[in-house]
Amino acid sequence: MRHYSSLPATKLRQSTRLARVNLPKENINVTKLDNGLVVTSLENHSPVYRMAAVVKAGARYEPYDSRGVTNFLRVYSNLSTKYVSRLGLTKNLERLGASFNVHGAQFLVPVVSCPLFKPYEIHDEKARIQVDRDLYLQTPELQLNDILHEAAFKGGLSRPLSVSDEMIHKLNHRQMYAFHSKYFTPDRLSLVGVGLNHNVLVQLADKFKFTQEEIMRTPGFGNVTPIENEPEPVKYKGGEIRTNQHSGLVHIALAFEGVSWPDKNLLASELIGQVLGDGPHIKWSTGSSRLQKAANAVADNPCVVSSFNLHYTDTGLLGIHIMCNKNDAGKVVKSVWSEFTKLAKSGLNEEELKIAKKKLQVSINMKMESTDFLLESMILNPEHSDETSNLDTITSEIQQLNIDQINQFTKKLSLSKPTMAAIGNLKTLQYLDDLRQ
Repeated sequence: MRHYSSLPATKLRQSTRLARVNLPKENINVTKLDNGLVVTSLENHSPVYRMAAVVKAGARYEPYDSRGVTNFLRVYSNLSTKYVSRLGLTKNLERLGASFNVHGAQFLVPVVSCPLFKPYEIHDEKARIQVDRDLYLQTPELQLNDILHEAAFKGGLSRPLSVSDEMIHKLNHRQMYAFHSKYFTPDRLSLVGVGLNHNVLVQLADKFKFTQEEIMRTPGFGNVTPIENEPEPVKYKGGEIRTNQHSGLVHIALAFEGVSWPDKNLLASELIGQVLGDGPHIKWSTGSSRLQKAANAVADNPCVVSSFNLHYTDTGLLGIHIMCNKNDAGKVVKSVWSEFTKLAKSGLNEEELKIAKKKLQVSINMKMESTDFLLESMILNPEHSDETSNLDTITSEIQQLNIDQINQFTKKLSLSKPTMAAIGNLKTLQYLDDLRQ
């Protein structure tokens, strides 16, 4: 029960009130050390901070004979290192609340720089890889992402993010060592943090003083044969991949070559994504975008249409994800494709551009309120995150976009070679060539 009084507050009660403290807004700090390591941080005065060690060593860098090795490195990231055992790492993190903090960050260095990859530990933990694979096979969205990249690109970006059943039994600790020693070097490493002092992160970065020669000589296993071949260059090619499965739902992705992170048309691409629609924003709503309305007009069952933008260092994808009933797949895709080509030919009007700009600004501002999203945006481009994550700069650049620039970008997009990937029961889904006629 709460008790209230009509009496005025006394001076004593007024004097005991805590004064409101306005903490200063700080900018993102970026420091590049002599060894090439990039340190990026933002002090947002959060009581809990988040930190990540990011290595430029994704699936696109995997040698052909070691396909899936990055999946092994991800799953086995908590095994023994040169300075702390698996048990010691687990128990110390549990003692600290199972998360890295000012005291627990010391364990980040050995985990990244000097894992041991003991053969018996890897053998004992094979079940974890199999569980990871089983979850992948039960998630059609992940499979769609892989076949979309395989259809769209030549080179490293065509590599799947999951390890195949065949490679689960072929990959070993030596291949993991070789990949780690090739790519886990300071010049490919970034330390990114949100909610902590920049100097603290720089001091931690100083501990990552290791060379490739030090990694190659691991106690107990001798020298590792280094990877000599360079990654395959990435090139967009377009195409189609269809995977038939017994499922009531069909997942379809229609995509075109998008833009990379450094591209000047990055925000124009994101603006087009808002026009195409990024899914319903109200629970149980069918959505209000042009493409969603086109799909709803012909579908007999519920369906969802949303755009996606994928940006990489050298290329990207801009496309549409459709999820619908197997009996509606053909007519929904045809209707969505027709609406997109109509949009590309006629272009946007000023009112549509104004609404899209407002939606994009609101979307970015709301996402930036999340520490997780802010950390992720800094991770994607650590060296230039002070520019790419600055809300004032982003808002100004969005306002400078004009109708001619957007319509030219959309038209260029529609004239490029498309990519289609589909997974599910595809009995009613036409092929890409038939769709373009």
